[in-house]
Amino acid sequence: MTAFRYLFVALVPLVLAGCISDEDQRQMDQEKCDSYGFRPGSNSFASCMMKQNERRADDEQRYLDRSRADEQRKRDRRRSEKQSSYIDPTPQYDRDGNPNFDTKGGYIGCNGIGCTIDNPDDDN
Repeated sequence: MTAFRYLFVALVPLVLAGCISDEDQRQMDQEKCDSYGFRPGSNSFASCMMKQNERRADDEQRYLDRSRADEQRKRDRRRSEKQSSYIDPTPQYDRDGNPNFDTKGGYIGCNGIGCTIDNPDDDN
């Protein structure tokens, strides 16, 4: 449910942005700059309009960056889950050539009291 909420919140601005024409967006920007006290035709009004455009572009870029980062985290999490549950299908052997583990990861080596597990890296 939480993931759906985040998806909904993230997609609403994109859907709304797609529903607003360039002319409507320009009109909204002009009204915003006018509400700040800037008058059309002045340099300050032009600067305000450019800042509105830059702000919108920055918002879109942040959204895209956040979406990419979320997707990368999901891919990393799936990869990590795959690796953590991976069992090497190759049987591991002791120094005498007897397998210690079966292909499913179950231990089949020495099971008796006082039994030691051979370390294949041990030089003895």
